Amino acid sequence: MPPTTQVLFVHYGDHWIRGSEMCLLNLIATLSSRFTAVVWTNNSVMHSKLQSKNITTYYSEFSLIDLQQRSFSLSKWFGQYQTATHILAQHNIGLIHVNSGAACQWMTLAAKIHNTPLLCQIHSPYNLHDRFTLTLHCAQQLIAVSHAVAKPLLNEGYPNSQLAVVHNGIPNTRLSQNIDIRQRLNIAQGAKILISVGSLIHRKGFDKLIQALASLNNTPDEYHLIIIGEGSERLNLIAQTKRLHLLNNVHFVGEQSNVGEWLSGGCDLFVSGARSEAFGLVLVEASLAGLAVVAPHVGGIAEVIEDKVNGLLYQNGHNEIKALTQAIKTLIDDPSLRHTLANNGRQIAKAHFSLQTNTDNIESIYQQLLNKPSLTWLDLMKGLLRPLKTLFHTRVMRPIQQQLRGHYDA
Repeated sequence: MPPTTQVLFVHYGDHWIRGSEMCLLNLIATLSSRFTAVVWTNNSVMHSKLQSKNITTYYSEFSLIDLQQRSFSLSKWFGQYQTATHILAQHNIGLIHVNSGAACQWMTLAAKIHNTPLLCQIHSPYNLHDRFTLTLHCAQQLIAVSHAVAKPLLNEGYPNSQLAVVHNGIPNTRLSQNIDIRQRLNIAQGAKILISVGSLIHRKGFDKLIQALASLNNTPDEYHLIIIGEGSERLNLIAQTKRLHLLNNVHFVGEQSNVGEWLSGGCDLFVSGARSEAFGLVLVEASLAGLAVVAPHVGGIAEVIEDKVNGLLYQNGHNEIKALTQAIKTLIDDPSLRHTLANNGRQIAKAHFSLQTNTDNIESIYQQLLNKPSLTWLDLMKGLLRPLKTLFHTRVMRPIQQQLRGHYDA
C-alpha cells in the first residue's frame, strides 16, 4: 500500500457553513486512505465541526493585505506565514489545498519555501484586485467549480494545463423522513408550491421571486413560495411581502439542516432569482430531489441546468420578472413537461454531480500535482505580474480610449 500523503487544507471564510465550507467538509469525509486531512481555518464553526469528527484542526484569525484599504497589518500577515511553516513541518505536509483563494496570499510563499505543491480551489469569481493581491496566478494548480469562474484567469493568461474545472458534487443520501410541507405550513391542497434555497442577500435575488409571486397570484391559481435560508436581507424581504400583500403566501423557514427533506416534501417547482452564481449546487440538490428547475442564465448555472432538458432558463435584465413568471407558468401549466424535466434532472445529477465523482476527480489532480516539478521563483514572478496587463488596460488604456472617443464624437 502506498504511503499516505498529509494534505493541509487552508480555508478562509466567515463563521458559517455554506457552499465552500460544505464542499470542503464533504471532500474531507470522502477522501480515500491515500490522503489524510489537516485543516487550518479562521472559521470557528468549521473548526468546531471538524474537531467533533476528530480531524486535526488549527484555528487562527486571518488578516489580508488589501490595497483598497488604508491600513493593513504586515506583522499579522507575516505571523500567518510563520504559522503555516510550523504546520507544514509539524505534520510533514505533502500537499497544500487552499479552499477559496484568500489564503494563497501567504500560503504560496510558504509552499515555495518548503518545496510543497499547492493547489487552490476557487468557488466564486474574483475581481481584478483580488486576483492580483491574493496571488491566484501564482498557484501551481487551480481548480474552478465552473468554467464561468475559470474564465477571467484564463483570459489573463493563466496556463490552461494548470487549471481544471471540477463541478461540485453532493452526497446521494437516503432521507431519514419525509416532510409534508402542505400540512406543516397549512397550504391548501390545490395551491402551487415554489421553493428556493440560499443566503438572504441581494445577489440571490429573492426579491425577484417575491415580485414574480405577486404576478402569479393575479391568476386564478394560488401560489406559495418557501424560502430556506437566512441573511442580511431578511427584514427587507419581509417588508416587501407586506407591501405586496403576500404575508400568507411567502414562508420564511430559516436555515434548515435537512434541506433535502424540504425539497422532497411535495413542492411543485424549484425557482432561482440569482443575479450571479458561480455554480449553483442547490440546483443539483433540487434535481436530485425530483424537482424541475427554473433559473436565470447567469454564471455557472448553464453548466448545471440545460434549457428545456432538466429545467427552464430565463434571461436576467430587461423584463426579467416577466420572463421568470412566464417560465414558472409554463411548467405549472404543463405537468407532463415538468415531470420530464424533473426526471432528466435526477438522472443528470446522479450521473455527473455525485460527491464521489467530485472526490475522485480532485484526488486524481492531487496525484498529478505530486508528480510535477515545483514552480521556480521565475514562475511565481510571472504569475504575480500576469494580472498587471489587465490592470493597465482597464485602469489606464480604457479611460484614455474613452476620452479620445468622447473628444472625436464632440
